[in-house]
Amino acid sequence: MKTIITTLGVLCAVALFAVQSEADEPGRRFTATAVVTDSMGTNSMPMTLIANRFTSVEQAQHLAGLLEQGGQGALVSALNGRSDGQLMLGALQMPVALVVAEEQGGGYRYLFLTPRRIQVAEETFGEESLGYPFGIAVFEVNDFGDGEGKLHMAAALSIDADGHIEVDDYDGEDGRLENVSLAD
Repeated sequence: MKTIITTLGVLCAVALFAVQSEADEPGRRFTATAVVTDSMGTNSMPMTLIANRFTSVEQAQHLAGLLEQGGQGALVSALNGRSDGQLMLGALQMPVALVVAEEQGGGYRYLFLTPRRIQVAEETFGEESLGYPFGIAVFEVNDFGDGEGKLHMAAALSIDADGHIEVDDYDGEDGRLENVSLAD
């Protein structure tokens, strides 16, 4: 059993790194105000998201098989060590393992995925939360680089047939990203 899991982890890592990033797309830096509610109430804090490289929706579609075969844990293993950017929330800094960019009408939709949950307060998640290993920021910006979005502190994901990543929030209470702005 241990050999099967290890082999699956290696295959997942190979599959993820086979997803090529957009080399001709320059890096981007976004600023926002994150509004999150936790056991202490509602808090607002500054947030910066830096993308060093991007993955297209078509490229992300290759991850669907990885999720189907190995679940959330296989994707976490495959993302281990990958660094496509950085998420800074207040004093908290986290690596971003995957940035998916999708052109939409008059702008873009960005999804920043961290390989672990985003914790801004000392909270204890129950065992049922183990299937929600990711922290995810997703937002849309217009042609001027301004927009709004959501912050998922503990989430699981799935990928539809067209390669779009769908987010399942652990507690159903998304944080908000307000005043998103392209800083560079």
